Amino acid sequence: MITGIRREPVASVSLAFTVVAMIATPLFPRAGTERQLLANVVVLGLLGVGVVSAWTAYGVRALAAAGLIMVLTFCVELLGSSTGFPFGEYDYTTALSPRVGGVPLLVCCAWAAITLIVHGMFRVTPRAIGRRMVLMAVSITAWDVFLDPQMVGEGYWQWETSAPAFRGIPLVNYAGWGVTALMTSVLAVVTCGRTSDTARTMEGAGVPLVTYATLTVMYTIGFVFFFDDTVVAVVGACAMGWCLRRGVAHRARPAGVMS
Repeated sequence: MITGIRREPVASVSLAFTVVAMIATPLFPRAGTERQLLANVVVLGLLGVGVVSAWTAYGVRALAAAGLIMVLTFCVELLGSSTGFPFGEYDYTTALSPRVGGVPLLVCCAWAAITLIVHGMFRVTPRAIGRRMVLMAVSITAWDVFLDPQMVGEGYWQWETSAPAFRGIPLVNYAGWGVTALMTSVLAVVTCGRTSDTARTMEGAGVPLVTYATLTVMYTIGFVFFFDDTVVAVVGACAMGWCLRRGVAHRARPAGVMS
C-alpha cells in the first residue's frame, strides 16, 4: 500500500483541480457546456480528495465506502425525484449526464465525496462514535446551504413546491439531507472501520479539513461577488464555519477524549 505521506500530495493535487474549476466557473455563461464540464471537474476532484484521503488510513475499504454510498444515494435520489420523499418535489433537468432513471450519476459522486471528506474531519473514538456520525451529518447538510441554491441557479434541477423555503429551496429538503447524510455517515464509519494505529488514522486528516475550509471560503466569496446572494453567503458561511470549527476542535483533542 502506498504510504500516507505519498498519498497526501495526490489528494492535494485533486483539491487544486477542484479549486481551479470553481474559480473558472463564473467566467463562463450559465447553461453553457463549459460550466457543465467544470461541474464534473469540481465533483470528481472532491471525490478524489475524499477517496485518496480515506485510503491513507483505511485502504481498499475507502473504495468500498464510496461505492456503497453512491448506491445508497442513487436509490434515495431516484425515490426523491420520483415521489418527492424525502427532499420535496423536484425534477432533474437534462443538463447533467450521464443519467440513470433520470438521476445524474454525478449527484451520487457528490454524496460520496462530501461524506468521505467530512469523515476525515473527525477523529475515530469508540466512546463518541455516535456523536461523530451526528457531526458528520450536520457538516454534510451544511454544505447544501450553498450547493442547492447554486445548482438550481445553474439549471441542474428545479423545485416544484410552494412549501416554506429558504431562497427558493423548501425547508423539508434540508431535513431530507440530514437523514440521508446520517445514513451515508453511518455507512462510511461502519465500512471503513478503525485502524489499530492511531497515527495512521490521522495521516489523511489534513486535506479533508483544508478542503472543507476551502469550500466554505470559496462558496462564500462566490455568492457575494458572483451569484448575488449575500443571504446564502452569510447563512452558508455560518453553517459550514461552525462545522469546520468543530472539526478542528475534534481533531485537536487527544485520542479517546470526547468532544
